[in-house]
Amino acid sequence: MEGKGINTKSIQEKGWLKLDNAAKLYPAIMSGELTAVFRITASLKEPVKFSAIKEAVEVTSARFPYFSVSLGSGLFWHYLEYNHRLPRIQTEEAIPCTAFAAGRKDEPLYRILIKENRISVEFIHILTDGGGAFEYLKSLLYTYFKLTGKTINSSEGIILPESPIAEGEMEDGFIRFFRKKIPPPGKQSKAWHLNFKLNSKPRLKIIVAEITLDQLVEVAKKLGVSVTEYVVSVYLFSLQKLYLEEKEKVKKQKRGVLRIEVPMNLRKKFPSITMRNFSLFILPEIDLRLGIYTFEEILKNVQHQIQSGAEVKQISRLLSQNVGHEKSLFIRILPLFIKSIAISAVYRKMGSIQCSGIMTNLGAARFPEDMEKNIDSIDLVPTPPNKYVKICCGMVTFKNKLRLTFCNISRSTELEKLFLNHLTESGIHVKVFNNK
Repeated sequence: MEGKGINTKSIQEKGWLKLDNAAKLYPAIMSGELTAVFRITASLKEPVKFSAIKEAVEVTSARFPYFSVSLGSGLFWHYLEYNHRLPRIQTEEAIPCTAFAAGRKDEPLYRILIKENRISVEFIHILTDGGGAFEYLKSLLYTYFKLTGKTINSSEGIILPESPIAEGEMEDGFIRFFRKKIPPPGKQSKAWHLNFKLNSKPRLKIIVAEITLDQLVEVAKKLGVSVTEYVVSVYLFSLQKLYLEEKEKVKKQKRGVLRIEVPMNLRKKFPSITMRNFSLFILPEIDLRLGIYTFEEILKNVQHQIQSGAEVKQISRLLSQNVGHEKSLFIRILPLFIKSIAISAVYRKMGSIQCSGIMTNLGAARFPEDMEKNIDSIDLVPTPPNKYVKICCGMVTFKNKLRLTFCNISRSTELEKLFLNHLTESGIHVKVFNNK
């Protein structure tokens, strides 16, 4: 089902596109460290051939013209300006998800990185979320494999380069499914944050862990929860241990709420094929002012909160809140520089201090069988955390592997150790690949 998105020709002929509702946050808060950039990587069975990936990028990017844009600024709003440019192809950098020069007009807000057998795409959240970026990567890999002589008999689930661009790919799903006169969700209290000291710049360090999916599924099934519910519960349980350790030293803790931000792909809830941002957050929490939680109690709380938060009625409340601000006449008539100051202040006051951690789950990475046999693994590096949260985690499954990528800007790796030790003690095999 397609929405009433902007006509396919408008981005190329009209030359510009409005930012979607979620994207409007990022120009106001981005910095050299808070980059709003994320990465998805496919590790192949063979080394990457530069000539083939160069041609594959040319072919694939022509099919996704709404990504060939730069950030423009008007009197009242930022917008996306079509620039006819291909993304930069460069060697994979040691530090992932570095900032884009968002004000430059001569290149798009995404890039392709290659190193040995790895092909990565990095997108700024102004363009899309993990769902949209992964569709681009699938199409890019399909074209690359064909160009390198691989036999690909099925293209199921792949956006082919020659396929027509559907109008709904460019729609703002938030606006389309927004409903008026729905009460917003209740206000969130401030969450507890890790008291780790920050790394010196460049702060970001990465730990990647690979888990045997069958074992994880078996453990989660015995406990009556999903994989996502189990992993988020392990995250909260690890945070609780750190909270209690700190409480022993500090004695007085101002905040006792531990809360995880869990992005949710709304394409699974609403009939949208948009390639732009279309995600919202569920915020499972435990309140330690009520007492210490056993792991089983955390599981029950997380399961209830994730399942209730994923209901369409609850999602509609979040849509109402987010889009309602945008549609406010008062907000609309404010000049852009005042909007940016206000958005940045609200983010600092509310968005960045309402969660203790972030767990981004890309879900199952699926390809046609002929493509899968040429791919060794898939990784997600989430947007680097802010100075309050300090550590976040990205998660993706591929065949019988689940990859966890921890992004850490602090000097401590205690959270990762607690997290992975819990999995190991539960009988789940964990292999740590790198600690940069």
